[in-house]
Amino acid sequence: MILLTVFIACNSRKDRVIAQVYHYKLYNSELNALMPVGLSVEDSITLANDYVDRWIKEKLILHEAEKKLTPFEKDFEKEMSNYRNILLINKYYEKIWNSDSSHFNITNEDIAEFSHSLDNRYTVEKEIVRANYVKLPNTSNHFSKVREIFFDDDLRDERKQELSELLGDTIEYLIDDDAWLYLDDLQNEVAFEISIDESNKMIQHIEKTIGDNTIFLVILDYRSQRSVNETNEERAAAEMLLINQRKSQFVNSYIEKLYEKALKDGKIVQ
Repeated sequence: MILLTVFIACNSRKDRVIAQVYHYKLYNSELNALMPVGLSVEDSITLANDYVDRWIKEKLILHEAEKKLTPFEKDFEKEMSNYRNILLINKYYEKIWNSDSSHFNITNEDIAEFSHSLDNRYTVEKEIVRANYVKLPNTSNHFSKVREIFFDDDLRDERKQELSELLGDTIEYLIDDDAWLYLDDLQNEVAFEISIDESNKMIQHIEKTIGDNTIFLVILDYRSQRSVNETNEERAAAEMLLINQRKSQFVNSYIEKLYEKALKDGKIVQ
């Protein structure tokens, strides 16, 4: 374990060795460079001691490995060369992708087209809804105002900012018209069963008092079956998949052009 006086040695002093294992040395400057800014003295000591303990154990096993392995077993030149090549290629891919990222912009139409192209295996039988809801304390000073705006479909859309400000200290609320939720998840949130008439496509307003709170609920849309892009998480996953597909196509096309040019210039011999 190291001492505080060693760890926080004055910068003007000569760099000190604070730990040594065989020929491996750990200097005070190396440890200081690893320490986050703003830690208390106690936390700094704990973190520094933990690091030194790990460093000592790592150097012990490293010394044993150097001593016990044969030169052949310690030869990683090929692996290191391959790893460097992979890093270089990936770094270059990032560079050419970032040079014109417009190739990878995904629109709502792209997501919809992707959804329709999916096999039925990716369709899930689970009810979903688009809904707004508020769980408001019955003692809230904004009770009447929130109800007035929330249950007026035009006002709720026009005065979303005002509604957000009124609900700033509310227990829980959601006023995102575009978010799809699983119906059973919503029922768990509001703590009562929601009965939806699938044949009735009108917006439904529900008010229910449970204990010290009142739930204001607006059902905007309902589906008994949905494709994979109809929840926020799945849409994000579909978007990422499409981006990766486009990146792969872009790279394959780029490599093919490099190949054709090199072949034409006589740089490839087969």
